[in-house]
Parts: sequence; structure tokens; C-alpha cells
Amino acid sequence: MKDELCFEPPVGAITISHRDKGLALLKGLGAHALRLELEVRLPAAAEAGRVLTLETDLHAPAGSGSLLWLGSATVTVPFQPGAVERPHVQYVLPNTLVRALEERRCGDLHLEVNVRAVLPQASVHPGCPDVQLRLDVAEDHWLEELKGLGRSLGVEMLLPFPAPGRPGHKAADHLLEAQRRLREDDIDGALTGARRALEHVERQSGWGRPGKKPKRERDIGERWAVIRKAIEEQTAVGARPDTMGKTPVHSRADAETVIALTAALVRLID
Repeated sequence: MKDELCFEPPVGAITISHRDKGLALLKGLGAHALRLELEVRLPAAAEAGRVLTLETDLHAPAGSGSLLWLGSATVTVPFQPGAVERPHVQYVLPNTLVRALEERRCGDLHLEVNVRAVLPQASVHPGCPDVQLRLDVAEDHWLEELKGLGRSLGVEMLLPFPAPGRPGHKAADHLLEAQRRLREDDIDGALTGARRALEHVERQSGWGRPGKKPKRERDIGERWAVIRKAIEEQTAVGARPDTMGKTPVHSRADAETVIALTAALVRLID
């Protein structure tokens, strides 16, 4: 989409647009850079000075007329009368925002860039009204950029915290205690908190025990009961030495995984 930055005469209008396929995602650690390529067509006006400054804000439509702010970026363009400049503007996006864009997207990716332009060396009024560029990024191009991030684009799940009075609320309290113990590097304490949450899940779930029933004949609840029991077995602390005389020691990763798995089961009973 093209728009015009309308300065007072004799500078006049400066055409600005986003170049097709000018969006790129640059891989980072925990956060990535979203880069846009703009095209600026400068008029033949010596009164504009030697530079044009573009201050931008990137948004994504969030429904009901609202916008999700993604970041700000500023770029300075040399003002050569009659020239066409193609500056890049770059925004830092954490994993969560990149995933949010993908979750909200339906087909092409729609973005908006608010542009404020200033001619700091102009001999006339240096400012002009803001413009909004609407970008429609083709779905195949966006997916190709996401693919380029590879494993650096983490995948996370957010589990809703049970409201007071709900079946999973007490289990969630035990998990919060487990996380607190983990922050204090108390691995056994963290596993104990997770086990208490699992015990609450067992009481509230209504899942039947399969006993000696063949696996293929178990219902959904019985399958979850087996999974819950297997996770609970991983919370055992103070285990006896094995046949080699070594006492099993849980790692921090063990505790983190048990807490995450238990949180997922809490969602099932809530």
C-alpha cells in the first residue's frame, strides 16, 4: 500500500510504501527481529535539507478495531532530491509475540505501520501529518519466514489457573509451592509439592483404576489414571540405593518436567 507524507510547499508530498516480500524474520535467541523494507520517493526540493527521519510504530489488528502494539523503530534517510530510498526498519519481537501473530492470523498476515516523518534540517515547517501503511503479507511468504526460525521459535502452552472453588484450585496451590521450592533449589521439596497436587488430582478426577484390564480395553479415564500414577512414581524422594549402591538423585530438569506434566493433568479435572 502506498501513502503520502504531505509536507508544506515547496517540499510537497513524499510517497512512502512497503515493498512486496519486504518482510523478513531474523533469528535470535529468545527474541527475533522483524525487518520491513520501505520505499521512499523523494521530491526535488532543496528546502527539505539533507535528511528525512522516519519514526514508526508497528501494530497488528487485534479485532473490534483494536491494535496489538509490536514495537517502535526509527530510521534516518539521506534526502537526495528526486532519489528513491529503500530503508529498513527493524523491530525486536520475543517468541511470545511471534506466536501471537501466528495464532491470530487467518490467511495472509495483516500489519499496520504508523509513520511520523520529520525534516530536521528543512528551511520550512519540518513536520507533517502521520500516515498509516497497511501491510498484507502473503501467507506463503510469512510461513517461509517462520520456517527459517527453525527451533529458535519455541513452543509453549499456557494453562489457565483454576479459579477459587474449582476442583483444580488446591492442586494449583500445591504446584505454586512446588515452584517456590524449585526457585530455592530444593528439588525434593518441589517434587513433594507436585506429588501432593497429583494426590489431589486422583481424589477429584473420578478416574477408575484399570487393574489387570488389558490396555486395549481401558477407557479414557483409566488411561489417564495410569499416566497420573506414572508421574507420581517420579516424585519419589529418599529412594533406596540400587544394586550398585548408588542412590538415585533427581535433577532440576526432572522436577520441572514433573511440575509441567502435573499442571496439564490439573487442567483435565478443572
